[in-house]
Order: sequence, then C-alpha cells, then structure tokens
Amino acid sequence: MAMDLAPSPADTASRVWDTVAGHLERFAEAWEAGEPPALFHFAPDGPPAVRRLALVELIKLDLEQRLNRGMGRPLEEYLREFAELAAAGPPCDLLYEDYHLRLRSGERVDPADYYRRFPTAANDLARLLGDVRARSTSVFPSGGLVTVQPGDRLDDFDLLALLGEGTFARVFLARQVAMQRLVALKVSATRAAEAQTLAQLDHPHIVHVYDQRALTEPAVHLVYMTYVPGGTLHNVLDHVRVIPLAARTGRTLLEAVDKALVDRGEVRPTGSPVRADWAGRSWPAAVCLLGAKLADALDYAHKHGVLHRDIKPANVLLTADGEPLLADFNLGFCSKVEGAGPAAFFGGSLPYMAPEHLEAFNPAHPRSPETLDGRADVYSLAVTLWELWTGERPFGAEVLAETWPATLEALVERRRSGPPAGISASEGDVPGLREVLLRCLDPDPARRPATAGELARELELCLRPATRALVRPAPGGWREVVKRHPFLTTYPAALIPNVLAAVFNAFYNQSAIVKHWSQEARDIFLYIVPVVNGLFFPLGTVIFFFAVRAATRRPDGIEPLEESAERRARCLGLGTMAAWVCVGCWLVAGLVWPIVLRWTAGPPERGPEAYLHFLTSLAVCGVMAAAYPYFVVTYLAVHVLYPAQLGPAGPAAADAPALRRVARQLSLYRMVVIFVPLVAVAPVALLFLGRDQGDLEHYAFALAILAVNGAIGTVVAWILDGRIRADLVALFEAAEP
Repeated sequence: MAMDLAPSPADTASRVWDTVAGHLERFAEAWEAGEPPALFHFAPDGPPAVRRLALVELIKLDLEQRLNRGMGRPLEEYLREFAELAAAGPPCDLLYEDYHLRLRSGERVDPADYYRRFPTAANDLARLLGDVRARSTSVFPSGGLVTVQPGDRLDDFDLLALLGEGTFARVFLARQVAMQRLVALKVSATRAAEAQTLAQLDHPHIVHVYDQRALTEPAVHLVYMTYVPGGTLHNVLDHVRVIPLAARTGRTLLEAVDKALVDRGEVRPTGSPVRADWAGRSWPAAVCLLGAKLADALDYAHKHGVLHRDIKPANVLLTADGEPLLADFNLGFCSKVEGAGPAAFFGGSLPYMAPEHLEAFNPAHPRSPETLDGRADVYSLAVTLWELWTGERPFGAEVLAETWPATLEALVERRRSGPPAGISASEGDVPGLREVLLRCLDPDPARRPATAGELARELELCLRPATRALVRPAPGGWREVVKRHPFLTTYPAALIPNVLAAVFNAFYNQSAIVKHWSQEARDIFLYIVPVVNGLFFPLGTVIFFFAVRAATRRPDGIEPLEESAERRARCLGLGTMAAWVCVGCWLVAGLVWPIVLRWTAGPPERGPEAYLHFLTSLAVCGVMAAAYPYFVVTYLAVHVLYPAQLGPAGPAAADAPALRRVARQLSLYRMVVIFVPLVAVAPVALLFLGRDQGDLEHYAFALAILAVNGAIGTVVAWILDGRIRADLVALFEAAEP
C-alpha cells in the first residue's frame, strides 16, 4: 500500500524523513545515556508506511550500538517483535546492513547463512553482496550525534553562532583564532571526503574550503570554509512562497538575502553593481541566471572528476550580493580521492534525485553508484530551478510506500511519467526556460543535456532571446526549408539578379556598342550571347554548388574543432563567395566579348572606345549583380545556415573573427550598392555628347534602369543590412559573453 503524503500531517517526504530522524535522535540519545533502551518505545504510531520506515532505521541503529558493545542480537528477534516487518518479507536493506555491521565488528559472516535464514530475500541480497565494498543503507551516522553549541571552543575555533543544522551535522559561524578570521565551520559526526573534494576546485561559484580536521575529544570532524552570509536558496524559497507569482522579481532574491544578513548581524552592501543587476531582472531571468552560474560551477567540478550528488536549495549558498555558490559536496564522488569511491558516503536528498540516482540508492535495484555521471547532477539542478521558479517541485507530493525499496521505486515511477504538462509560472522575458528545464528532467539521461556546461549555455541563450531565436528556432517554417536545401534556396538569390543583369547588358551592348560595329559583328554578337551565357552560368553554378556543399555539409563522426570552425567560417562567407563568383564571371566575359568580336569581325568603327565601353558595361553590371546576391545569401547564411551548424553550446569564441569579418564587409557592399549605379551614370551620360537621337534614347533608357536599380538596391541593402547586423549582434553576445 502506498501513501500520498499530501493529506497527511507529514505533507512531504522531506517532513517524513525529518520525523524519522527525530525518533532516531531520541533513540541514539537513549543509547548514549547508559543501558540499552527498549526499541518499541521509540517507534512511531503514525501511518503504517511511516512506522515501517522508522522501525527499519531504528533496528539498524540498534544493531550497530549492540555490536559495538558486544551485545549482538539476531535479526529474527526483531522480526518476531515487530511482525509487520516480516509480513511482506524481511527488508532487504536491513539484511544488507546487518551483514556489513557484523563484518565490520569482526564477526565471521557467511552470505550463505543469510540465504538459508531468509530464502525469500536471497536473490536480492546475493546481488547486493556481490560487491565487496559496502555502502551503508542506514540514514543515521555511525559516529553519533553532534552536540556542540555556540560558545563552545573546538580546537582552534570559537563557535559564535549556529548558521544551520541537519540531522548529522551543524554549521557554525566561527572565529579561527590562529588566523584571526571568520569561517563557516561544519561539525559532523562522521568523516567525509568533502574537504579533499573541494580542495581541488577553484571556481567563483563553488564554496572555497580551507581545510579539515578530525578531533578525538569530542569525536567530531571539522571542515572550515569561506563564510557566506546571504543564506541559502532554501531561505529564498521560504520567502518567495508567500509572494504572489506575478509580484516576484530579482528584488525578491535580494529581499531574502537581506533578511539572512539582518538575522546574522551583517550589513547590507550598498552601491553594488551586482545587486543592481539582480534587482533589475524579472523573476524568470533571475532564476535562469542563477541556474547558468550553478551549471557552470557544476561543469567545472565534473571536469575535475567531482560529482556533487546532493544538489538542492539548502546546498546553494548566497553571498551578500546574491551570487550563488555550490556547497556541501559531502556526497560527491571524486575519482582522485583515495577511499572516496562512489559506494562510500553515498546518499542524497530524495525529492531532487534523478531516477537513476534513486535506483542506485535503492538496495534492491541492480544499478550501482558507479553508473551515475554528471547528468544526474543536471537533473537535480533542474528540479531546484523549477521549484525556485514556480514555487513547487515538478512532481508534486512524494509517495511513501510500505517499504524503503518500494518507496524509491514509486519515486522513480513518478519521475518516469514526467512533470505535469501545465505550469502557472510565466517565462516572461526568458523564452525557452521551461523547454530547457523539461529537457533536463527527462527520465532518460541520454535525452538530457550531455554536460552541465551544455545546460549553462542553454540557460545563457534563454537570457538572450534574439540569440536563442537564431540558434534554437521553432521547428518548421521557411527556415527549415533553407536548412534542408541550402543550395536550392540560396542559388536563386544569386541567379535571378545575374539573369536580369545579363538581359539588360545584352540589350544595352547591342544597342549602344555592337550597333556601331559591322553587320557581321552584329550577327556574331547575337550568336555568341547564348554561348557565353551558356558557359559562364553553369560554371558559376558549379563553383557555388561546391562552396555551399562544403560550408553546410556535416561530416560523419566527430569533427576536429579546427575543421568545425573553418566550416562555420566558410558558411558565414557564402555571400562573399557568391559575389566573387559573379564578379569573376562578368569580368572574364568583359574581356572575352571584345576579343571574340575583334577576332571574328574586325576592329570597331569607334576604335578603342568600344573595347573600353564593353568592359565598363560588363564590369558595372557584374558588380551590381554581385552585390545583391551578397546581401540575400549572407542574410540566409547568418540567419539560418550558420546557426544550424552550431552545436548545443551555441556560437563559439573561435567564430568571433568570422562574425567580425561579415560585419566589416557589410559596410563595403552597402557602399557598392549605393554608389556603383551613381558612378556608372557619369560615363553613360558622357556618351550622350555627340550622339544621334537613336543613341540618346538607348542611353536614356540605360540611365533610367541604373537609377531604378540603384534605388531598389539601396532599399533592399538597407533592410537586409539592418537584419544581418541585428543577427550578428545577437551571435556576438553568445560568442563573446
């Protein structure tokens, strides 16, 4: 039978764990007082699921205390005393704990003996005992309780005030006498790998740990670290839940920080640009920025071989300026710390655990802790951010079943069904926040962001809507067509202006130049026009096709970083490539025309002027026919094709030079579009002098075409130039954060 904790007095699983811990504390205190206490006096009378969970943990503690005193008691006696534990078969985690407690106490234990005594649990227990290394399933530490108080002195530390406490540890504001500095001192009953773990890490959003010490009297372990006075995200949650969702802003975060500062006798900073930045943000933007900073810190830790494994609001500290710092890596796994394997010091906070984390935490599940990676931390961070954003956890009330493994299985099943589709919180000015968090909450790790660094970049993109619109466009639409068919969509942008220019140029050359040649030249000209166009248009098409293919085709397998950057640079340069192909073909044609006519029809009547006229007309048409494709192709490249080449991280710093090059070229091509038609008008106008009426009509027509073309080109270039520059600014923000 499962129990939904929402209607019960313990309305969340966290409160149930606190209730169980309270019974364990009282039982431990009774043991420390002297004679062995009667366990049944400390068992709760609440719902059966809570009572069963508490009984299992109380028995684990009782077993340890008795074995430490040479007063071991067989498990069968407990099962007879509390028959409800045996009704569904003895709890597998209890058998596992008994085996390792006796092994640690020096007893000779044989797994076969447990299989014989508890046949219904033999298969699960055999799987658990297959690994020689042990992880304790008890939620209570073997070292006992931490009883020190403010005013006490521990070693070199004067305890000034209690900053926070849990079941197994307390954190004090302390003065380190030798160094004359204030520190946060964590006092716990058991040694953890936290200090060794954090000593490797130097990141602005990870709490800096100075050192650790182990004391024998009292028997406690000390970890001293930077004092962070602004409270925790847990305090922020307590504060925001009483504020209407629509009224929350970045100032809400600072209000919670200021309350923590006042409670600790600290002075609120004034004139801080960091606080001003937080205050000016919407609530979704503040949550998103917090998440990006924490994800970056996680990525740094993961790259140094450190997993956190216990990300939750209480483990995120806040500075007086509201900056977040990851703390309490007590449950982390560091592959470089001797003795801190993934099975050692393993645990976490259930409401924030990923499904695979819960499975590894479950003694009855075959998943081992070694299979977890940084994506479990990504999941936990997403739960934390979702709760901070909406005020509620994504999976609602937890479910407590009759047994511990069943409880964990129910939690896993709830996560695998996914978070609710509806959400009352608005994304506001942070489009994509919900989408990113839902991706992180996917029950399949393979569908989550591959690294915390990828999550950090995704959250940073959410804070830049213009950049995100480029890099993460909505599926479908015209951009999808461009991405799927880059050549077929960019080629018309280059082809159409050149076809129009070719038609105009052929008409103009025939009317203004070849007309004054011989009849033979006029006949040859009409014959050569389709030949030249039939040669240069396919040539330009082939060159442009391979340029587009090289710039947009993704290679199979992993591409070296240098080659990837070069490919993206070529993609950004497609407009320039199209322009140079056009100019090259037109200039070569400008040389070919007069040479062929001179060779086949003899010299023109007007001498060298005709050759210069030919070359000028083709050069002007070529430059104009190249400038227009540049803007259209560059717009498609910057707006669609280049973003499609980017990976999950978005624009890279290595792309900044190519982006700057496009920005510089825009000004040049805009000048070409505006001034080339104007400059071309001058030599055409000079040709009016001394011409007959027929020539004047042709020249007037040419001038009109140039003027209209210049006007249209200026408008088109101005519009596309503005859009391209806006896209470049958005991409620059991500490439150079």
